[in-house]
Order: sequence, then structure tokens, then C-alpha cells
Amino acid sequence: MKRLFVLLAILSIGAGTIFAHHGRGATYDTKRQVTLKGTVSQLMWHNPHIAIFLDVKDADGKVTTWVIEHSNISQLARLGYGRNTLPVGTEVTAYVNPGAKGEPIGLCQKIILPNGKEIFQRDDLPPNLKRGAAGLVVD
Repeated sequence: MKRLFVLLAILSIGAGTIFAHHGRGATYDTKRQVTLKGTVSQLMWHNPHIAIFLDVKDADGKVTTWVIEHSNISQLARLGYGRNTLPVGTEVTAYVNPGAKGEPIGLCQKIILPNGKEIFQRDDLPPNLKRGAAGLVVD
């Protein structure tokens, strides 16, 4: 009986880990897209997803920090991006799917630099890459 209890305890702890990586549909409103203009205050370049912290001022000058998620570093590296692609202090325009519950989070669709260059475009892949079951695949 004690072995069964220990086994069930281990399985219940592991179940949280197994289901922790959830779909984005519950987190982000993928039917909406918002435009954010702000300053990059931090970039967390790590797996499972990078996070871009963007300080956005409203009409009254109040700053809200948005946390913008993108893909993992391996996929972004295959697209030519690295931790120095978006330096802290850069003024950008970000297009994101906002948090489903109104929180200041977003799923990055693209970011436009001050010079007009578009980076981190979610669906604009180079011709030699395609999306596969395990992520980006080189043709």
C-alpha cells in the first residue's frame, strides 16, 4: 500500500510538469492584435521561449511593462536572430496578440525597429525553412 501511495505521489507531481506547457490559445487572444510603441527594458534569451520586456507609456505618461513572448532560441537562431538582435533601450513598435484576460502580455507577431526594419516576424519564414512538428525544419 505504501508503494502505491509513493507511486501515485510521484505521478501527480510529474503530471504538473507534463501539462505545464500549455497551448497559447488560453493565454493569448489570438483573434486580436494590438500595436505597442515602447522601449525595450529587458530581453530574456532562454528556453522555452524568449521574453521581451517593453515599457509602454499611455496618454497620461503612466508606464506599463508588457512581457512579449516569442519562440525558443533554437528556432530564432535558425532565422538569424540572437541575443543582440534587440538591444535594451531600443524604441520599437510591436504587434502582438494580447493576453486573453487583459493582462499586459503578448505573443509577438513582429517588431519594427526605428529604421523600419521588421524583425521577429512570426509567420514570415525564409524560403529554405518550413514549420514542422518539431519546429522549424530546413528544406
